Order: sequence, then structure tokens, then C-alpha cells
Amino acid sequence: MRKILFITVFAFFSALLPVSAQHNMVFRYKGEGFYGNEVNATDSKFMVGGEYAFELPQFGKKNWHYTYKFPTIGFAVGYMKLMGTDSVSNIAYTYPYFLYPFVHTPRLAINLRLATGCGMYVDYKDNGRHQSYFPYVGVYSAGLTGDIFLATRYGNPLSQWQITFGGNCTWLHDGFIDRNTMVMFIPYANLGLKYTPNVYPLPIKHPARPVRHILCLEAGLQGGINQLGAEDDTYYPNASVNVGLYYPFSNAYRMGFGLEGFFNSAYDGKQRIYSRRYNFIKENKFKNKIRGGIFWANDMTIERFTAGIHIGFYPYNPIKVPAVDELGYPWPNRCEDFMYWKFVTKYKFTKHLYATTSLKSHLDAVEDFEVGLGYYMGDFGNRVKNPFSRISFKKEDPNELKVEGETYSKKPFRHRELFDE
Repeated sequence: MRKILFITVFAFFSALLPVSAQHNMVFRYKGEGFYGNEVNATDSKFMVGGEYAFELPQFGKKNWHYTYKFPTIGFAVGYMKLMGTDSVSNIAYTYPYFLYPFVHTPRLAINLRLATGCGMYVDYKDNGRHQSYFPYVGVYSAGLTGDIFLATRYGNPLSQWQITFGGNCTWLHDGFIDRNTMVMFIPYANLGLKYTPNVYPLPIKHPARPVRHILCLEAGLQGGINQLGAEDDTYYPNASVNVGLYYPFSNAYRMGFGLEGFFNSAYDGKQRIYSRRYNFIKENKFKNKIRGGIFWANDMTIERFTAGIHIGFYPYNPIKVPAVDELGYPWPNRCEDFMYWKFVTKYKFTKHLYATTSLKSHLDAVEDFEVGLGYYMGDFGNRVKNPFSRISFKKEDPNELKVEGETYSKKPFRHRELFDE
């Protein structure tokens, strides 16, 4: 049934080819193959796969296309076969993606690629690692891709073909909020072809709207819940607060640094039999539930929307997880004691307020997912509260006459005539 569904979707995209006779849009088809590896497999093996996509290049119909260097929006379906003995052997997925070309020439384009969507483990029931898991999975992907144009002259059939290549990283998330949630990390290389059946209309040059590069301050408050394991039937509230200073280095990229604090009620000192990792905490103390972090943010910004990866370190962390639990089982994720990373999205719905989501993880071990609100302050508010406070007005001259809103002197200026010396 799943194979039939996959073939049907493939056929649907292919059936769109006849619309090349229409003259109101530019679109492309892409097919490429993958080769990579599952990094966090205990018996690591290679991955092979492929992807088929429908792309809509933004070629200049709107002013923001020029502002953001002609980005591309795509929709893809794909398939990965993971060869690790401890991994799911087949994964089918679909997602929309966004290409931002930071190099854009008539012959070559280098794009930053961001994608998020969903997939499913095709034969998850045959694998002990996933036999109790829901078969669907969240898919996140990011990387760099390049396009080589085979010709640049309009009307040349080769100009409709491109060679696509690059390297990407894909994360597969099981969609659970417990600490045993598995995140597979798969870096891979891709190679393929793109075909543009419709190359009309040609872009008409617009003056690109300038984007002010504003130093801004943002502060947010988020909350969520988490669990300590698949057997855990308790939901533990968690929350975080952060403040950061951000500066855009281009129209679509900004960097930031900031501070944040975390609260997680799971560190309550309970002695558990299903997840012994935190049994070294013997008392229910508030200080064990809080941590302080500093982060470095790398964000993509398009108009009101922002998405980025934040990498952080814990200058304050009273929880130091032992290398082995009370039964002698090791905990290999040692970075939990000192660092973390977050996938953060923000959407500004007013001049100062934005909604935000964040997925926090220690390497491949997810801690929580949070949603919240934040406050945006560009240039820290108005630097000059009164727009006229720095303007010096001259005193009114009694020798000037004001007539119908215009000012004339009692001795009007005499224009030189051609015959004057």
C-alpha cells in the first residue's frame, strides 16, 4: 500500500509537465540521488536514496525576489534506505524546502537549503528498536546545494537543464517528548539534474527594496512538557527565558549572542526504575531544576519569519550526570553536562511581538519542545524620542512678509537679464 502511494505521488508530479504550455509561471523538476551515512548508529552503515521535487523559482515578479537574490520554493518526495543493522531500513518522506542563493551568477548558483516535513518508517515493525514506536517521523534537513547551468543564452535548449550537487544533513525525529526519543542524524551528498520546461516570462528588473540592517534586542518566554522515557506516564512542565542581541549581516542572514535560563521539573529527586539516569538526585530541590546558558545564534530571516540553529553552553549547571547509572549502565551522551543546541523559529506578527518555537537537544537526545512569545526591540527603541529635539529653528524675521504660506522679502531679488553687465 505504501509503495502504491509513493508511486501515485510521483506520477502526480510528473503529470504536471503539460502545463509547460502555460505562460504565467516558471517552474522546474528535479531528480537526484543520495549517498551518506547514519552517524549515530551503533553499527554504522551507509545510506542510499533519492528525491524527486517540483520547484518554483522566484524570478522577479515581486520586489522581494530581488531583495533576497531570487530564492526558490520547492516541494519534494524522497526515499532513504538505511543499511545499519540497528536502523530502520526504509524511510519515505515529503517536505517543502527553501533555497536561498548567496552565490547567483548566470552559470552557477550556490544555495542554502532549509526543509522541514514528515515521513514514515516503511517497515518499522521488523526492527526491535522501533517496534513500539508510531511509524511516522518528523524530518528536518539543511545544507548547501549548487546548480550549474549548462547554457546561458535564452532559447538554447541546454539552458533549460542544470546539474545539481551538494551536501546536506537530515535529522529524523520520532515525534515524542520523552528522553528516549531517537533522533537519527544523516549527512549525505547529492547529485542530480534539473529541468525547466517553462522559461517564460523573463525577469523584469525592479529596484530592490532596501532592507535596513538593524541591531535588535529580543527577549522570549517559552514553555512545554517532557518525559524521561517511553515507560514514563508523567508529564513534567519545563520553561525557558532568553534574551539576545542580533545583527543582520545580509538581507537574509543574522548572527546573535545571548543568555537564557532553563527550568525542568523532571529533576525532582524521585528514584525511578524505568529511567535511572537521574537517580543520583536524591532531594527535591529547586536549584537542581534550573540551568543557565549562553548561546550563539545563526538565523535565516525572510521578512517576518526567522529560523535558525542556536548552539549553547551551560556556565551554570548543578546537574552532572554520572558516566554510569546505579546499575552500571553507561550514559554515552556526555555533552549533556556542558552544551546543547536548539532549532528555533520565530514569526513577528506585530511591530514588537513574535511567536516562537524551539526544539532543544543534547546531540541526538531530545530534551523538550517549547512554544512561547517574545518581544522585539529594534535599535533599542527610538534613539531620539522627539524627532525635532536636535533641530535649531531661527527666530522669526520681522522684515519678512508671509503671503499665502510663502515667504517674501520686502526687497525682492532682481533677476539678471541677458543685457545686464
